Amino acid sequence: MSDVTPSGPVGRAAELAALAPRSAALSLAWPGIVENLIRVGAQTVFFAFVGHIGADELAAYGASVQYLFLLFPIWQSLSIGTIALVSRRMGSGEPEEAAVYARQSLLLGLALAVATGIIFAIFAEQLLLLFGTTTEVARIGAPYLRLSGGVNAVTTLLVIAMAALRGAGDTRSPFVITAVTAVISVPLGYVLLGTMGLIGVAIAWIVANGVGLAWTLALLVRGRAGLHLGREGWRLDVDRARTLLDISLPASGDQAAITLGVYLLGFLALRFGTGTYAAHNVVGQVESISFLPCIGFATAASVMVGQSLGMNDVHRADRAAWAAAQTAVLWTSLAGLAMVILAEPAMNAFTNDPRVVAAGVGALRVIGFGQPAQAINFVMGGALRGAGDTRFMMFATITNWFVVRLPVAILFGFVLGFGLTGLWLGIFVDYFVRSAILIWRFRSRAWARLRY
Repeated sequence: MSDVTPSGPVGRAAELAALAPRSAALSLAWPGIVENLIRVGAQTVFFAFVGHIGADELAAYGASVQYLFLLFPIWQSLSIGTIALVSRRMGSGEPEEAAVYARQSLLLGLALAVATGIIFAIFAEQLLLLFGTTTEVARIGAPYLRLSGGVNAVTTLLVIAMAALRGAGDTRSPFVITAVTAVISVPLGYVLLGTMGLIGVAIAWIVANGVGLAWTLALLVRGRAGLHLGREGWRLDVDRARTLLDISLPASGDQAAITLGVYLLGFLALRFGTGTYAAHNVVGQVESISFLPCIGFATAASVMVGQSLGMNDVHRADRAAWAAAQTAVLWTSLAGLAMVILAEPAMNAFTNDPRVVAAGVGALRVIGFGQPAQAINFVMGGALRGAGDTRFMMFATITNWFVVRLPVAILFGFVLGFGLTGLWLGIFVDYFVRSAILIWRFRSRAWARLRY
């Protein structure tokens, strides 16, 4: 560990410390909100592109994306660990230590990306068949999954490198880089989709993310927001890697539980047929637009809590998290109302298949009412992860998904016969149960006693 005596926040962290907690949270959140709007907007455009080709293509794309979602435990766990440790070290005035942790995270991410990439490259079609798709859907989706999953190191390293920037307090650079990658990926993907099929979409994302990765690493190597990654010291440090994994492994379990839950929910939706499964994917895509600002406020809460704990200012951490949560709830309440009122036009924007529209309208309206609780889940979860309280988050997620969400979804969807709307009723119930659990944990301030 570092022999440097903590001297107070440095770089961008010092600028944020001079602001009121609410102002600092908003300053961190708005670039993340726009960034996520751009990112999911690009993904939504691709869903629309593919959806208007046919139901089989949309199902193939959706099933492949579900499998790529299995990489989220790697992306998110290392991202969470990076933000928690980098933000705390920048808050305590130890930028060299922050850089060491960022390098360790990138090295671990590369190793895991290569290992998982081999699996996707070899078993893409078999994985889609295992998911329950038809042979034709698996044939259409396999090239996309094989390429996107096989070279996932590009995306994995990009996610971790951007997390290092955010931990240092720079949320604007990731926003700009994401905007440029979208400008590259959307037109390129549209052209390649028409000439090469789904594999063209994969090529577009890889090219765009490759540009983004090179740009992000260049910023970190030169130095950004007080964080200077440097060109030396790129070797595994056992002590720091252990500290990083102490936060990241429970976060990985947390994200793995979410990923498995999403997979199983998609598996259940597919039991209703290809058209209903396509509707399930569209509903999820529309909902993701609603909670995009929540991701920005969750990141702001993570960074503010981490930096505040580095400054030994628990009260500031508490105030910043609640300020972020209140603003997020306001946004999702309005977005949820729009989902309820405009459910049918929203479905029609993604598909011209009346069966898919009819299957998804009820589900979209149900989940619209749950958006305020979803905001609490994102922001309070971000605050707890920023404090390194990932073990509690893992147990909370396992409980929510496998004790509440999936059993209730099966009850409403299959036992009571509400179909896809019933599955999303299970999600709706879980949103409010989870928000109550996270509010209780945050108010306990047990997270403030953790030492990293």
